[in-house]
Amino acid sequence: MIRHILTLLLGLAILAGVYWVLANFPFRAIALVYLLLVITGGLNFVWVAIVIGMMTFGAIRKHPGLVVAPPLFFAIWFGAALAERYKVADETDPALAVRAVPAELRNIRTVTLVTRATRGCCGHASLLANGLVDGYVHAYDGENGHIGPIRLTQLAAAKDCTSDELRQSELLQRAGRIDECLKTTTIDAIPDGLVIRMQERPYYPMVGCCTVGTINIRQNGEERAAATWHSGRQIVLSYVPLFGMPNAPDPTLSLWDGFAGGPLLMIWIGGPTFAGEDLAAAAYGIDWDAPPKTADVSTAVLIRRAVEISRRSTRAAALDIALTVQGKGVVDDDVLGVVSSFIETAYFGGTAYDKIQEFWFKLNPDQQRKFIDLVMARMQDPTIGFDYNHAAFRWGAGRFPGVADQALRIFEDRRDLKTWQYELALRLAQNERIPYKSVEYFAEQRQRFRSIQDDSSGAFVSRALAFKRVYLLNNDEQREFFAQQLDRVPDAVLEQFLIAAGWNRDAPEEATLTAATRQLRERGAVRIAAVKDEMLRRNLQERYHNRDS
Repeated sequence: MIRHILTLLLGLAILAGVYWVLANFPFRAIALVYLLLVITGGLNFVWVAIVIGMMTFGAIRKHPGLVVAPPLFFAIWFGAALAERYKVADETDPALAVRAVPAELRNIRTVTLVTRATRGCCGHASLLANGLVDGYVHAYDGENGHIGPIRLTQLAAAKDCTSDELRQSELLQRAGRIDECLKTTTIDAIPDGLVIRMQERPYYPMVGCCTVGTINIRQNGEERAAATWHSGRQIVLSYVPLFGMPNAPDPTLSLWDGFAGGPLLMIWIGGPTFAGEDLAAAAYGIDWDAPPKTADVSTAVLIRRAVEISRRSTRAAALDIALTVQGKGVVDDDVLGVVSSFIETAYFGGTAYDKIQEFWFKLNPDQQRKFIDLVMARMQDPTIGFDYNHAAFRWGAGRFPGVADQALRIFEDRRDLKTWQYELALRLAQNERIPYKSVEYFAEQRQRFRSIQDDSSGAFVSRALAFKRVYLLNNDEQREFFAQQLDRVPDAVLEQFLIAAGWNRDAPEEATLTAATRQLRERGAVRIAAVKDEMLRRNLQERYHNRDS
């Protein structure tokens, strides 16, 4: 029995020693940042292997103490972690966790945030637009305690707003409130009303108590606290002796949350971290990140406002209003026209792309057909958009009779369009039923390439760039051809053309460059040297000087 106990104690000592060594293994800071998952995964692998090895060795050599040691070690660790949490809970003042806000505060019509930073969207606009306050004030709280500048923001009629104020009031426009703007002025002193102040604790060290936020009622220049929030951090043992950290962006958990990693975890004291905006949102019962409510007007008025905004230089709000109207069950020709007017901004991953896609899939077939006709008309108007625009719309449009054939004719016959229009024509002309990289796909790509080869017009560069936006795969035939056309490429789009031609898209497994690739790079270097603008030429040479070897 004594022998088994000694073996058990030896096993526990070995496990404790190994875990301590692994937990204190030195890493360079940069490695810890970029390889955290790899490092912690490796440590866990080594640790679990040692645990399993000890139990296996104990079972084979008839040392039950070594078999029992790992589960007992885990149990002792779990008990210690639990006990530490109970200790923290017992020592923490329950008042720190109180996040109550008196309901009567939302009747106060002016709110001031005294903070060192602001969180942009969207609460300040929502407070004003939704009629919860008449004035929103931000006062900068300097590190030396100096307050200023103090800026008051209020709603104003559009006729009283400057063009800059209207442009900066896009949040209101997105809610259909085109007859108002957010007007900001500088004032001399914090006004009476609700005043929110933050007393930030230093970020480093990351543990300790507490950041304190107070909601004060200010009357005749005097303030009294109406609510106080706290947030701090404390370090405790993880529940399980493994390695790792909780997910980003915040590694801090509540007191009783579990996470199979460690060896240490950060837990909240009081409550999760907060900012002054969170206090204001709680006082007035809003979601600070939510945009203002849609204007309380008829759908007909919203549609007219969307059309009006869509004709302005700053017009993104029109798309949001159109989606709001669609959500109310109304889609007429004006709504279709507004959304189709954004087609040249619908690049992959862009906000407009996602919104137009959402709009498209909620249309019935008749509405989709009308929408395509509007897109086709816009695609054929050479006065619309810019060459840098991208148009990634497709989404099954080819199933409508005549669309693909008409789009292909536009690409092959027109010589006065912009790059995005040729790109959109190619996308609409694609056979969506053909699998990517199939024999049929390559045949279609070759057919489109032939029409590029035969182009001797001034539209060649735009059509070539559009072709490479749609058909991304390069081959030596294309590289050789494009290498011979470099003198036709304007300096301003030379880099785009070189990339499209395949300079930087070679397969990484190529041991040596093909003759066509080498030709493209050699001729590209000569063409770069001929760029007239000195700064552009130097930038291109710096980017490409080592790529021809």
